[in-house]
Amino acid sequence: MSNYTVFHLHSDMSNGVTNIDSVTKFQEYINRAAELGMTALAFSEHGSVFGWYEKKECIEKAGMKYIHAEEFYVTEKIELDESGSPIKLRDNMHCVLIAKNFDGVKEINRLATKSFNRKDGHYYYAPRIELQDLLNTSDNVIVSSACLGGILNRGNEEAQKKFLKFLMQNKHRCFLELQHHDVEDQKVYNLKLVELHNKYGVPIIAGTDTHSLNEEHAKGRKILQLSKNIHFGEEDGWDLTFKSYDELCEAYKKQGVLSKEIYLEAIENTNRMANMVEEFEMDKHTKYPHIYDNSERTFKDKINKAYKNHPYLRDRYPKAEVVKKVQEEFAVYKKMGSIDFMLLETYLREWEKKNGIQCGYSRGSVSGSLIAYILGITQMDSIKFNLNFFRFANPDRVTNADIDTDYCSKDREKVKYFLLHDKLDLPNIKTSEIITFNTIATKGAIKDVCRALNISLDEAQSLSDSVLPDGTVDDSIRKKYPEVFEYVDIVSGTIVSIGSHPSGVLVSDKEIEADVGLCSLSTSDYPVSMLDMHSLDTLFYVKLDILGLDNIGVINECCKLAGIKRLTPDNVDLQDENVWRSIREDTTLIFQWESDSAAAYLKRFMSDEVITKAKARSNDFSYIKWFSFGNGLLRPACASYRDEVADGIFYDNGFKELNDFLAPEAGRVCMQETIMQFLVKFCGYSNAESDNVRRGIAKKKGTEQLLPEIEKRFIDYSSTHYNITREKCQEVIKPFLQIILAASSYAFSWNHSDSYSCIGYISGYLRYYYPLEFLTAAFNTFTDKEDKIVSITEYANKIGIKILPPKFRHSRSGYQMDKENNSIYKGLESIKFMNEDVSEQLYALRDQQFNSFVDFLNVFPGNSRQREILIKLGYFEEFGKTLKLLKICDLYDMYNSKKQLKKDKLNLPLELVQKYATSETAKQFRFEPEAMNAMLQEVVSLIPDTDIPLRTRLEAEAEYLGYISYANPKLQNVGFVVDLNTKYSPKAQIYMLDTGSTITVKVTKSLYQKSPFDSGAILKFYTEERQKSTKNENGEWVKLPEKELWIKNYVVKIEL
Repeated sequence: MSNYTVFHLHSDMSNGVTNIDSVTKFQEYINRAAELGMTALAFSEHGSVFGWYEKKECIEKAGMKYIHAEEFYVTEKIELDESGSPIKLRDNMHCVLIAKNFDGVKEINRLATKSFNRKDGHYYYAPRIELQDLLNTSDNVIVSSACLGGILNRGNEEAQKKFLKFLMQNKHRCFLELQHHDVEDQKVYNLKLVELHNKYGVPIIAGTDTHSLNEEHAKGRKILQLSKNIHFGEEDGWDLTFKSYDELCEAYKKQGVLSKEIYLEAIENTNRMANMVEEFEMDKHTKYPHIYDNSERTFKDKINKAYKNHPYLRDRYPKAEVVKKVQEEFAVYKKMGSIDFMLLETYLREWEKKNGIQCGYSRGSVSGSLIAYILGITQMDSIKFNLNFFRFANPDRVTNADIDTDYCSKDREKVKYFLLHDKLDLPNIKTSEIITFNTIATKGAIKDVCRALNISLDEAQSLSDSVLPDGTVDDSIRKKYPEVFEYVDIVSGTIVSIGSHPSGVLVSDKEIEADVGLCSLSTSDYPVSMLDMHSLDTLFYVKLDILGLDNIGVINECCKLAGIKRLTPDNVDLQDENVWRSIREDTTLIFQWESDSAAAYLKRFMSDEVITKAKARSNDFSYIKWFSFGNGLLRPACASYRDEVADGIFYDNGFKELNDFLAPEAGRVCMQETIMQFLVKFCGYSNAESDNVRRGIAKKKGTEQLLPEIEKRFIDYSSTHYNITREKCQEVIKPFLQIILAASSYAFSWNHSDSYSCIGYISGYLRYYYPLEFLTAAFNTFTDKEDKIVSITEYANKIGIKILPPKFRHSRSGYQMDKENNSIYKGLESIKFMNEDVSEQLYALRDQQFNSFVDFLNVFPGNSRQREILIKLGYFEEFGKTLKLLKICDLYDMYNSKKQLKKDKLNLPLELVQKYATSETAKQFRFEPEAMNAMLQEVVSLIPDTDIPLRTRLEAEAEYLGYISYANPKLQNVGFVVDLNTKYSPKAQIYMLDTGSTITVKVTKSLYQKSPFDSGAILKFYTEERQKSTKNENGEWVKLPEKELWIKNYVVKIEL
């Protein structure tokens, strides 16, 4: 049976460069190619090699040869202007480059990387290489002339001449690409190429320029293009669907310009080309960057030095205990080849320390490493917290070492800059961001398809709203709109653009431009890998996850404000019961426990009664361990016994030593390391074996062999090491195996949870002992998170700390605490149209004395809009009331810089002007600056000291602060309408002016129509509670148990 090799092929990954080029996933093409019995396949995406390694894996898994290729955009030459900037010329031509071997893969990847340079002119509308780059390719690269957009069709005479010469000189690796599209341009071009083939002997090859799996996908592609107002006019009449051998022959026959002999030769040459390509294997060994000449020696030296200088370790444990554990870990790191990785992390922490950056205490399984603690990679003492090293590093399971690190927002950006811009200040290091592919979700697909099918916006929105949380749509709706969902199913999940992972950074001492391939984004200054996180992991590249956790920033800033050493799990009392009670009573700003449901559970789980029972079960009860256990219990899989634990019920396993072992988890298994320790302590497994077994059960791999083995080893080991019979062991292990089986797939990790519990506890500690500093730090950290600001404000009010509006002499750009008055002043930078510079300049004036507001206006650092906003918000109240200050500003702007006043335009009392004028003519008065200022002082002294209307003040707060802060206890039952919905019974959000709280109320239509109001109105009103009601399936109104507020009567206040 005859077949051929598809090499000119575009999946939806081409959409990362060309807008909506395909809606077909690469796996769908691979499945079809395998179904047709093809033996090799290439993807030649437009302008990139996105996802090339994943494609290679999938193609080879399907039993075919992977061919590495790209359809490059080519510009004749990048010229520079007199200033050295590239002259932008959009002459993008096409050419397909195919890797003959692995050296060719790297050569193509280098060119792809080069094409994305946005600074030197290579990237212009699309990533491009110069024609000379193409002509300089080596014999490791096969060249095809590509489609109608190719150089021989689109290029000018000089470009065509150069390219043809190249083809003639390299006919052993070059092809003239015929295509089967039944359009006149293609027919003419095919004849031209055949003529060149006959004349110069350059081989011909059949390229398909495939963009769609089949006709349905081609329609889906057109629909999506139509919805985005995209049309590739040159494609009209082209057949871009994936062809079988017979279908391709039939297409050439239908085209009718080439002899059968010619097109069969071109088709067969696709196989000849594929046979020229050598298969290659990828290096799947670890690729930790090498930053020291003698890594092992350096690692030892750093550990020894850090141990000698460690502020806690030497006083806590005998040296022999530390040495034994360090030697054990060192041997594992050496065996796994991860010493270089640990040195990389150490180097980063050393740089952070020098630059005043303080990361989180730890994250993930690395907390189990004592060496990581000694070197400062973590701040979690694995001995103190009884954490498991083999959960992090297992010598029997070589995987990529992985350490994630948390930073506050400002430090995170500094670290990313150091990694991506400075390349860690190491000459051999290369870094990049990591690519992500942005896809169309079901809701977006519905809207796109409806737009293309001219379905109304309202109907499209209704269909979009019908999407269930799991992304599916009810069958009844799908049946009602069959055409819509035919296309929705095709375009859902289509890649529409590329982005970068928000946290991941690729770090390597390899040539990642060639080994991986790099691209660029218009939104970033840094290169981005063309392989995603999964592929980089599979190839054992090092990726550092630089994660954001602003709770760390709150702790750091609070300690600075309090003037104390930064608190860590090492230097804080973790058993302080006053702090624990405070956390139990209110979880505001307690990391991982702030939701209503978590807070409610904590009250029960950490009640005095339950804690007393837990302490009775454990000789060395740890609040942190219990806190971590509670966090694990919040997970859905623990629902079956969550309430029992909160009620103080401990599970009896029927084996004393096992119950003692499981006391920190109330007799249950909630943590991954508990499974591992059980296997070691009660079954005789080694530490490394225990991790392998845990992972095997969690992944459901070999469970049928593992569970009987655990049972046997438990009986054999425990019956000989503990005071328990084999029969009793048999009785105990049966139900316990089910506990292990259930826990393996969802269990939490002590290594991770303890470090995060320490963040929660230390937040509670600082909140308890340094409330003013802690809340100030929290306000400044969460400035842009309105829900957080509200909860922090409520907590401050609860404990008697006053949150005051911005005031001159007290407020800076951020929130500022006032210890004398136990208050916190809001910051200026968060106010709309304000900025840090003006805010700090105003604060710098705090100690200056001013005789009047006019004197102050002479040095005001901002503009007139900023001045007006601050006046309306009451910032300058020491100078007078708001309306008076606004009038002063009007007079100041009108007269301050004037040197003369015309008599016919005078709007001040004549006697006053004559009093201060330096000279007078028939038409005007002249003034010295001092005299004008003195006159202004007297004029403003005559202005009544009054405020702007309250409504104006409230509107200003809503617009410029983003919320309303005004409160006056005298204004009972008076509210400001923040929002109003009159679609059904009018429903209003009303800010209560006496309490500062916001309520939701309804009003009957009849009452509303008698005295209508809108958002921004001020109401004096009275309410009553009524039962909620709803219509049942018969259209009848029925009452619900819940109640809601309704306005009984109200008056719209015109002025207040």
